[in-house]
Amino acid sequence: MRYKVLNKQPNSDMCVVCGIKNDYSLKAEFYEIEDNYVVGITKGLDEHQSYPNRMHGGIIGALLDEAIGRAIQIDDPDVWGVTTDLNIKYRKPVPLNKPLKVVGKIIQDSSRLFIGEGFIEDEDGNLLAQGKATYFKVSVDKIVGGDANALFWEVVPAEHDPQYIDVNNIK
Repeated sequence: MRYKVLNKQPNSDMCVVCGIKNDYSLKAEFYEIEDNYVVGITKGLDEHQSYPNRMHGGIIGALLDEAIGRAIQIDDPDVWGVTTDLNIKYRKPVPLNKPLKVVGKIIQDSSRLFIGEGFIEDEDGNLLAQGKATYFKVSVDKIVGGDANALFWEVVPAEHDPQYIDVNNIK
């Protein structure tokens, strides 16, 4: 199904998932779409391999953790999630060097915690992995030790930011 992009989320400089200055980063770009979902667009590189031509399970976990955790920022961009629990179901091998979509959504939200779900699909819409995670809500100032200005966290326009994203596994 096709979803309208409502907003692009920031990237950091050194994050392993979204870092634009980290040579080993997945350099994922995250977009907020209709119905309060976050979608990351990325592809794994050879550096993210476990078995030949397959993404390492830990990298898959990092992608799901990032997408689910970012979904809280749709409604409150000043809140960040610190993961307390992450459960993953690996459905199919996640290929390297092919476009991937990683999707996250909040399913439960309270004053101190939130819970979300997410999944990874390939360019053909095949469901590759699913995750569910719980997070503590923490302010960015607390995470970076009181100086959020020292943190590179900016929206980086891309030459071809999409206006719509097709996602097949949203129920």
